[in-house]
Amino acid sequence: MGERVTGRLVLVVLEVADLARSVHFYRDLLGLPLHLEDHAPETGGDRWISGAHAATSWHDGAFLHFALYQSKGVVTKDAQLGFATDDIAAAHARLAAAGVRFDHPPRGEPWGLTARYRDPDGNSVSLTESERR
Repeated sequence: MGERVTGRLVLVVLEVADLARSVHFYRDLLGLPLHLEDHAPETGGDRWISGAHAATSWHDGAFLHFALYQSKGVVTKDAQLGFATDDIAAAHARLAAAGVRFDHPPRGEPWGLTARYRDPDGNSVSLTESERR
């Protein structure tokens, strides 16, 4: 049958309508350690790797890269993302005070306390505080 993909997810890219607004949501409100970059024309205008963007990578455990790119015509909508948090009550208070729309406040789920919010482009972003063991 040939080769198949055997690895795990290593990359998530969202194309956003307004990079500054999305950076505010993901970095300033959620607390992701995003850094701003701009891949110049040497990337050939490839929509996935060129232009203004904000990104971070996690190296604890397995590698995962997360990036927000200023849209070049397509905006990511209706995706669902989830992030871990150490303090869901504080995160919810901060997001609610900023006027972020949410689908539901923190509630118990089998995997921990979870709340679900909407990013500036309408994507669903959940935060989960796992039970401390």
